[in-house]
Amino acid sequence: MRIKINGCKLFFDVYGSKLKVLADRVIEKPTLIVLHGAHGAVDHTLYVEFWSKFSDIAQVIFLDQRGCGRSGGKNKEEWSLQYWAEDLYQFCETLEIEKPIIAGVSMGGHVMCEYIAHHADQPGGLIFCHTEARMVLDDLCAKFESLAGREIAEVARNYFTHPTAESSKEYLEKCVRYYAKNAYTPVEMRRCVSHPEVFLHYCQQQMLKFNYLGDLHKIRCPTLLMVSTETPLHLVKRAEEMFERIKQPLAEMAIFENIGAPAYKDAPEKAYSVVEHFLQQF
Repeated sequence: MRIKINGCKLFFDVYGSKLKVLADRVIEKPTLIVLHGAHGAVDHTLYVEFWSKFSDIAQVIFLDQRGCGRSGGKNKEEWSLQYWAEDLYQFCETLEIEKPIIAGVSMGGHVMCEYIAHHADQPGGLIFCHTEARMVLDDLCAKFESLAGREIAEVARNYFTHPTAESSKEYLEKCVRYYAKNAYTPVEMRRCVSHPEVFLHYCQQQMLKFNYLGDLHKIRCPTLLMVSTETPLHLVKRAEEMFERIKQPLAEMAIFENIGAPAYKDAPEKAYSVVEHFLQQF
């Protein structure tokens, strides 16, 4: 399905009904909107296997963000956190989704931070899944070196400091495999509708420049942070600094020990249990 938001046709898919019809009553389920990461490199289909499992307790919506997957958006000036966040807000307003639960994986969490900076009153819940409010290159490269060696760490550093089509290809081929023991496979990645120019543009313009730590105090709803210890890109220290800036008792943090990211690739049952417990409060 597609809907026109801010002049752009966005593709979205829905798993589960909004209403659960029982013998004696009708229950309205919360709406969970899943924001994919790696904008342009992948699309929402990479996340369906895990997040669609919650369609029995929530209506789950997957959104291909502007310029990504099956959505429109050819203007590179619109491939930014600002446009993606405003699209999310207007998407919820247009469809009259009240108090959505937003789950952002990796770069999807970056979009959530921008969204919270301007629209903190809209969501009813937040799930920051393997993401950060800022990126620190030296920390990232040090973790790559500890997990994969100096050569891979230098591939990562070269990409983040000099993002080009060539360095992006090398990073995706050599570095993604170290995200988790059961990282996304090449087959899963190729299955996505990709627009590599979008991912490259984001890395050139915003990847190492954003810092939303000063906006996290605006969060007014229950928030879950998910982070793993054995992944190079989304570090525990980045999740901890986010947790410290969210007003308590709104935030809870799930740390997955000795596994990579996303946690649901290495420890699917534990990850499911954590998210299910969080969603059951709505």
